[in-house]
Amino acid sequence: MKTFHFFLIWIFGFFVLLSFDLFMEGIVFEWLEWNGTTKNDWFFVLWWGVVVVWFLYGVYTLYLRLTR
Repeated sequence: MKTFHFFLIWIFGFFVLLSFDLFMEGIVFEWLEWNGTTKNDWFFVLWWGVVVVWFLYGVYTLYLRLTR
């Protein structure tokens, strides 16, 4: 895969993660009545963990591709 295509997929992944977060906050947590409570804290810890892992994976892979 070309570096540019990888970069586009990596950026698209951030939009997917953001869309998932907005869906969970806007639909699921409203339905469960978890907004404004501490019941959804586990979700945000996991979500931010996935975002950080996705970011580090992309930066590392782009670094390796650009230094070759």
